[in-house]
Formats: sequence, structure tokens, C-alpha cells
Amino acid sequence: MKTDIQTKLKTLFDEKIKNRKAMFIPIAGVAAFMLVGYAGVDHENPEIVSSHIQIPYGEKFDTDAIDVVDNHDSRSELLVEADDDSLDVKQLGTYQVEVRATDQFNNTDVKTIQVDVVDEEAPKLKTLGANDGYYIEVPVYGSQDLSSYIKAVDNVDGDVTPFIESDKQLDTSKQGTQTINVSVSDNSGNTTEEAFKFFIADMQAPEITLKSGSDITVDYGSEFKWQDYVSISDNLDTNIRPKVEETIDTKQLNQQKEMTIIVTDGAGNSSKVTLNATVKDITGPNIVLSTNKVSVDKGSNVDLKSYITSAVDNLDGDMKDKISFNTIDTSTTGVKTVTYTGVDTAGNKSEVQLQVEVTFSGERIVNTGLSKKGCPYVWGSTGPNSFDCSGFTQWVYRQNGIYIPRTSSEQKAAAKKVVSLSELEVGDILWRSGHVGIYIGNGQYVHAPHTGDVVKVSSGVGKFTCGLRYQ
Repeated sequence: MKTDIQTKLKTLFDEKIKNRKAMFIPIAGVAAFMLVGYAGVDHENPEIVSSHIQIPYGEKFDTDAIDVVDNHDSRSELLVEADDDSLDVKQLGTYQVEVRATDQFNNTDVKTIQVDVVDEEAPKLKTLGANDGYYIEVPVYGSQDLSSYIKAVDNVDGDVTPFIESDKQLDTSKQGTQTINVSVSDNSGNTTEEAFKFFIADMQAPEITLKSGSDITVDYGSEFKWQDYVSISDNLDTNIRPKVEETIDTKQLNQQKEMTIIVTDGAGNSSKVTLNATVKDITGPNIVLSTNKVSVDKGSNVDLKSYITSAVDNLDGDMKDKISFNTIDTSTTGVKTVTYTGVDTAGNKSEVQLQVEVTFSGERIVNTGLSKKGCPYVWGSTGPNSFDCSGFTQWVYRQNGIYIPRTSSEQKAAAKKVVSLSELEVGDILWRSGHVGIYIGNGQYVHAPHTGDVVKVSSGVGKFTCGLRYQ
């Protein structure tokens, strides 16, 4: 043991005196100290005072935070070690850590202390995007969600943006400034509060939409209208007129121009597009008809050309005599379509249509029937000089291109429409069981009455049940 003490004293001498160049101490005194040092050796252990310490989440465990005292050595001269293998500073919680303190005379104290890893740092609020100035710029009618402009990040909980609270809602429908007090807390109860200033303004430029792309064709001789090639919309302004740079002479065939359209809203936001315009003949002749619908009698002749008022082409001029059209058959009733077609030198084709309604005239039926007045009634006769009642109606209708059955009952069954007596039109067949006639208007009808009588005009349609119509 004496040897150990002498070794320690020599070491102490080397560290405290020789290594510090304390040459002012007389060598004789040192020798004397070494001789008597044996009697002054430190036998007292250091004392680990700390029983419980806290370290912030994520920080390295530092033994300097442990309070240790010694009867001889200062805190900086003590060797303090800790077995921190079980300690995870990235996980909040309480841990037991064994600490060993050793003084310069190798006296040791060992103690297990409680180490709490705690979160004492509040979340940090920061603005998103390029809003590094005094105000956060927000587009009018933009998102009212604060998370679109502010993010909250915590050292432990990570992104805590969803837990942001505010004293009021951001209103992006009104332009101007707004101050909103924002707070956010982490799971440990650490809270950050901050006031943010928002500047709501129209920052959105008008939108220009190309209707047919940037390469456009302008019709020869036409007026250039930007509305034909682009549409313009803005989030606030409803009536914006663009500025069109450059002009184009549409009377110069094949001329090409770059035309820039610039749109600026009331807030000064601008958009522009460039159109590559070329003048071409792209329109056929303009065919004008005097009407687009006519009605003609069945079997009549129709002068279809007479309905052409004009046909003028933007480049070829008058083309009225070069318009072609189809013919129609008026021998049958119905709506017929006549198509007028014009093709200019450039091959541009134009078409217009005329609807021709071919109708059956009730007056013609009546006139046919009246032409047989005085012809005798002969049962079973179908004309042309004698008739029974249904033979008379069948013959009259056949002369006008309408074929109906022989007997009165069959004629009723074949009618396209059975009408009431109040709906009668000139030329309708009047029907009652066993007898038929032709209505001529004003409550009168022409018919072949019975044996011994002749075809004649009678009054009193109320004797009949209904009217028959075949058109």
C-alpha cells in the first residue's frame, strides 16, 4: 500500500508541479511534501448529489449536468461517467441511468439517477412560399384555409399544422389587410402564439383561351374580330377589352401577320397571346332565298329558281346563275326539301334549304264533287256518270290522287283521322252508318242520297256522326 501511495504522490507531483512548470517551489520542499504526503492521502469518496435530472428531447446526455461534490477535488477534476445505453434522447420518457464519479485519488461513488427526456420546445410557425415580407400575400377568392399559407412544425410531433387555431377566419372575398392571431400547441403542451398579417389582393391575370389554336385563318374581305379567335375571362373584371397589336388587311389574299393580343385587368395583371394570322378565301357564296318554307298544291308546277334572291361570293362576286338545286315530286303530298348549292373558285361550298309542303286542297275535292251534281243515284255504281253514296266519295277522291276503299264502313276504317263535327274542314268525308257525303263548308255537303235521287247539295251535317280525313 505504501508503494501505491508513493506512486500516486509522484503522479501528483508530475501533474501539479512539474507539468505546470511551478519551478518556484523549492525542490527541497517538494521532497519534504513527498515524504509527509503519505499521511495526507484522500480516502473520502465523492458524492453524487443529483437524483433526478431532465434533458431536452434530442439533446446529447451530458454528465456535466449531474451535480457531484468532493471533499478535495473541484467538479472539473472529477471523472463522471454514466451508463446511458438504455437512454434514448429521441424518445420522451423516464430512464434510470447508473452514474459513477471518481476523484483523483480513485475514490468512487456509484448512484442510479432518474433521467427524464422532456419536450420543452414549442412548435415553430413559418410562412409558406415566397411570403417572407411583412404581409402574407393572398389572392382574392383564394383559399381561406390558413394551412395554405402557414405551416407549424414541432421538434417532437413533426407537422402540427392541422392543429393551428386562430381567433378568426381568413376572408379572401374582401381585398385589403387582415390580422389574424394564430396559436398551436404540441402534445407536451408547449404553445406558440403569433400574429400574422395578410394582404388580400387581385393577383390573378386574365385568362385568354384560344378557340382554334395560335395559327388562324382570316376570311378574305372580312372584318378581323378578336372574339372569333379568343375568349377572355377574369376572376373579378367582367368587361375587359384587349389591345390588339398590329392590323391585317383582309383584302390582301395570303397576307400573313403576327398579331399580339394583350389583356390587362383593373389591378394591372396582364396576359398576352400571339396569333399567326393568314388571309384566305374560306367562305362559300352567300345564298339568300326569299323564304325558307312554301306550300304548294299537289300536282302543281313549282319554279324553284324563283326563290333565289341573291348569291354573292366574297371573292368571285355574283354567282346567282351558278347555283344548283334538286327537283321535287309534287304528285304526292308531304314536305319536300330543296337544297340550293353554290361552290366558288376556291372550292368553298355553301348550301341553303327550302322546305316545300305539298298539300291536298279540300277546295279541289269539293269542286270535283260539285261537277257531278245531277248524276243519278244507282246502287252499286261508282261513276263516272252514276253513283251510290260511297261510290261517289271514292270516285271524287280518286280523281284527286287519293285512293280510299269502296264501302262506307271501309272508308271509316281507312281514315287517317276521325274528327268531330265541330272539327270539320272543307273536303272531309261526312260519315254515319250506311251513308257518306263530302263537306263543302257552311253546314252543307254534296252527296248521292238514295235511289230515285241525284247527286246534290244538302244542309244539316248534324245528321252525321263524324268526319273522315285522309291527309
